[in-house]
Amino acid sequence: MLFFDIFGSPSRWVLSLLIFVFLAVSTFAVRKLKIGRGLTFLFYGLVLVFITSLAQSYAGFFYERAVSVQILTLAEMLLVLTSAVILVMASSWILMNEALNINIVFGFVSIGLLLILYAIFVANDAAIITNIRQILPIVGMSYVFLSLVSRPKIWRHLGEMIAGAAVAGLIALMLWPLLSIQKYPWYLPIDIVMLLAFSYYLLYQQDLQRKILQYQGILRRTNKNIESIIKASPFPIIISRLSDDALLLANNNAVKTFGLAEDQLARYHFKDFFVDYENRKKLTERLEKNKEVHDFEILVKTPTGNTPFWLLASVNVMDYNNDVVLYSAFQDITSRKRRESLLQSQADRDPLTSVYNRRYFEDKVAKKINIAHQQNEPFAILMLDADHFKNVNDTYGHKIGDKVLMELAAICERSLRPDDVIARYGGEEFVVFLNKVSSDIAQMIAERLRKAVADALVYSDDDKPVHFTVSIGVAPSGISDNVNLMIKMADDAMYKAKENGRNRVEVYTNEIANNQRTENGGMYKNERMIHPVFAQEDNAEISLLDGIETNHMTED
Repeated sequence: MLFFDIFGSPSRWVLSLLIFVFLAVSTFAVRKLKIGRGLTFLFYGLVLVFITSLAQSYAGFFYERAVSVQILTLAEMLLVLTSAVILVMASSWILMNEALNINIVFGFVSIGLLLILYAIFVANDAAIITNIRQILPIVGMSYVFLSLVSRPKIWRHLGEMIAGAAVAGLIALMLWPLLSIQKYPWYLPIDIVMLLAFSYYLLYQQDLQRKILQYQGILRRTNKNIESIIKASPFPIIISRLSDDALLLANNNAVKTFGLAEDQLARYHFKDFFVDYENRKKLTERLEKNKEVHDFEILVKTPTGNTPFWLLASVNVMDYNNDVVLYSAFQDITSRKRRESLLQSQADRDPLTSVYNRRYFEDKVAKKINIAHQQNEPFAILMLDADHFKNVNDTYGHKIGDKVLMELAAICERSLRPDDVIARYGGEEFVVFLNKVSSDIAQMIAERLRKAVADALVYSDDDKPVHFTVSIGVAPSGISDNVNLMIKMADDAMYKAKENGRNRVEVYTNEIANNQRTENGGMYKNERMIHPVFAQEDNAEISLLDGIETNHMTED
């Protein structure tokens, strides 16, 4: 038998088992190939040939225990027949990728079984039994060899060629005893089985490479479809590499929106278009958490443009051309943001003078006072009131009165810092928050404002100069952190300035506080006192816009 001489020593045993284990692992790897089932049956057939050789090698062990020679021979021959049938079935799966016809299997088994029974129980001829034992595996292996070499374009598949050569080698070793009286080296069948296992490995690698090429083809087609969809999209779309933020693809709308040179996309990075770094950081953090972000507002710029504009972005992390990328689609919302800004400005600002209104001032300054208190920084609140404003309206008309209020607001905006807050508090009254200033500095600023107003003038309809002044009250920090109470204190100081002759600055002092307690029955510190001009409004916003025309409220 093929592996008869292997069982001569334990070392040969161990080596043979290792080789068959390697073949078993290789068979498991190729089981899902197109010819994988045939190769699996080939492995089963070889295992049965191995077991048959083992049984023949240890036949003496059974003879010593009085097992009938005919029974032992019959068992051995049935193993040989089974291995031959399995090899024939393997050839069918390799060549046609389908099971062998049951009638053919039945005929093959019947003929083989009749021959075995005749040789053992009728002829009782050892030579016939030996020939059947050798010929049946050769027939099975020959079918396997023919099926392998008959496969189309076998020369393109190195694994199948090596498998065919290995099967041819096994057939040659099976024919050896029929052609020569000399024995072949014991390791030769094991080497050929090793070669067969190596061919299985090559087949697995070739199939893996085929799948990779197939996947790459699918990926290329998918990417082409993605590119076609992106280019046809009515929205600007950009694909950028996640690792280095480089732009990989931009459709025509994106090229126009961002002012890009399409042939120089590699020069640009997605982050280059962000105006605000914190906005970019927030988008990145949300992508790390959710892998996709929708309706995210970003303020962007073009590489050459100076005017930022708003986009609404939807960004997804996806695979593209073997890279992890950001798929970003945009919608221009600059007009919408302008409308929102206008509406917010109309809600926060006085429509006549364009400075902030009372509601915004109280909310904003309450926050600034809280921050100043935490940082232990001084501040102050000023209350300004135009002197004899009723006389201006009565003498020159409401239109000139409006010009006076607008000029007063403009002087405050020009004279104060961006961090200060100016608001029209009602009628001809304005309130100012001065950040990070001591009482002395606040008084100096108020005096500067008073002088700037006194030096200003507007002209009436008949081109006559109209002079006006203001009385200013100063409420420094340190007495209270309540914005409404400090406004009341500045208001009291401002009325003190009016009582002392107008066109002057007064700082809130204990004397003023004592006078207010006397006038109000001791109620001052813990209750807000409402100025008479607001007594009927219950904290609602005042609208004193006499003579204002609609063109004051047009969009920028």
